[in-house]
Amino acid sequence: MKKRTFPNNLLLALMGALFLLVCSLSGGIFAQQQQAKDEKKDEAADGITGWRIKDFQPYIKAMRDLEKFNIKYADDRLKLANDEYAKAIDILEDMEHDVSRLVEKNQKGKFLNERWHWQEVDRLNQLRRQVTMRKTEAKTRALTYLTRAINTLDEIEEHNQEFIVKNENFKNFKIRLFQVYVSIQHDIHNFRPCIPVLERYIKIDSVTKDDVWAYKYLASSYAYVEKVLSQSRGVSEDQVIYHKQKKNEYLLTAIKIEYGLQSPEYKHMKEVVERDEMKTERINEFR
Repeated sequence: MKKRTFPNNLLLALMGALFLLVCSLSGGIFAQQQQAKDEKKDEAADGITGWRIKDFQPYIKAMRDLEKFNIKYADDRLKLANDEYAKAIDILEDMEHDVSRLVEKNQKGKFLNERWHWQEVDRLNQLRRQVTMRKTEAKTRALTYLTRAINTLDEIEEHNQEFIVKNENFKNFKIRLFQVYVSIQHDIHNFRPCIPVLERYIKIDSVTKDDVWAYKYLASSYAYVEKVLSQSRGVSEDQVIYHKQKKNEYLLTAIKIEYGLQSPEYKHMKEVVERDEMKTERINEFR
């Protein structure tokens, strides 16, 4: 008796087709789900969501300031400060090259039309004026960038002490930045702004605390302010005395660091300081 294979084959074929249909539908559903997930990822990466995260600007200032506590934010701000510092250095280096060219051109010039000594003097005076103007213009521009850099460091210090402790480059950059800022301000006779920066500088670490140049610049800056106040109307004598004492304090510290406490230079400067303060006391007693 022969077996009936046709119905069985048909059943198997139908079951195979059904299995393929189920797999196809499952694969389609899975693909749609995966596509939806990928789209969500793309949207999240692009910030394109229903919330429009990239456009969010919190009205509450405290919420806006939270990002300043982030390590990445502090690192980005330090890079910005470095960029500002680099711009200032570029300006100063360009100025030095320009001044060198001016001086070299003057030295190599023939100047055969000069018949009298006063003509040579006039030419050299003009050269000095050109050099002074070029230096002043460059240093003033550089100070703009250095001031921005200092303000940026202050912002980091205000919000992210953890970053400062872990990042040794921060302290090294701060020391270098303060040194350049003070030296330029002092060169163009802006003495008063040097004082707060220098007094912060000597508190950075044990090395800056014993930096003799910091105390020389401090003594010089306080001496200038003392002179201006003593010649100004409406200034109390206490203000003048305060700046005189700070000048003498930093002057003695500079001599002590450079020559030693038992050196003849220190003993001489101490006598000078004592005479200066005694003179002030006698003036006050007379008044």
